[in-house]
Amino acid sequence: MTKNNPVKVYLVTGFLGAGKTTLLNSLLQQFSTLRNIVIENEFGKVNIDASLVSAKVDDVYELTSGCICCSLDNDLLEVLGNILQLEDRPDQLFIETTGIADAGNIIGMFSMPEVKAHYQLVSTICVVDAENVEERLEQVTEVGKQLSCADVIVLNKVKGLPVPDLLRLQQLLEEVNPLAFITATEDGNVRVGDMQPRERIGRDQAPLVAPVKTAHKINTVLFESPHPFNLNMLVFVLDLHFNGYPEQLYRIKGYVAVQNDPQKYLVQSTGKYLHILPVGPWGDVTPASTLVFIGKELKTATIQRILQPAQKESAG
Repeated sequence: MTKNNPVKVYLVTGFLGAGKTTLLNSLLQQFSTLRNIVIENEFGKVNIDASLVSAKVDDVYELTSGCICCSLDNDLLEVLGNILQLEDRPDQLFIETTGIADAGNIIGMFSMPEVKAHYQLVSTICVVDAENVEERLEQVTEVGKQLSCADVIVLNKVKGLPVPDLLRLQQLLEEVNPLAFITATEDGNVRVGDMQPRERIGRDQAPLVAPVKTAHKINTVLFESPHPFNLNMLVFVLDLHFNGYPEQLYRIKGYVAVQNDPQKYLVQSTGKYLHILPVGPWGDVTPASTLVFIGKELKTATIQRILQPAQKESAG
């Protein structure tokens, strides 16, 4: 690859034992004609070289000093810099996080200008175990955060699962993250085509699914409005609440109309990062705002109250 082309990045996350490495191996086999590098950050694992013997991997970096989601300015950034110095830079980079990682900060890092100039985050893939995902959602906060950050959710180990149970689990996952594409597999083997993110934000999208009866407290709030936002105030209120309540508000994504601006703005938040960027004209679509909030025990009335000041007409 030429040095001008960004390295494509796939982030694989999921709780302990969900089947991340098996899925990673499946993807690497399908990408065997490309130059692939893996960054591995799984505590207590045998060397990944042994577990990926059937896959084509050009190099493996193992981070064992801690969780990469907690050391963004240290080990992971250093490795990303080292990769760029290779004589033969890779076509693709696969990052497998620890089972207890909050991947949001890693995702946000790939939006930093100095990283984005060289790396393109193609897809964030969350693997969940069909046998225990419901219990994990109730017991472990990180599972909900991993799911909410995902572009693609892989429901793994579905062999022998009755069809009604499979449909119920898929509905549960869509309730947790209506933005993600969901696919099921028996053994972690997936098609590359299913690992590409699908755009699911827009006024013509399917309505959010009805809640599934479950003990977990993660939910989604959909905000829609024909009124444009004051951009500066929107940045302020979202940044204030997103960073002020990280244990409750996991993710924001959507498009908004801005006062006195013909462009459509994309709103995205991951980890500690909030981005609001213009993405071009509205075209034939009437400007309007659609935002999806994912978090823990979110209230529609609260979201509306938070956003209301940002929709007031600016003075003068």
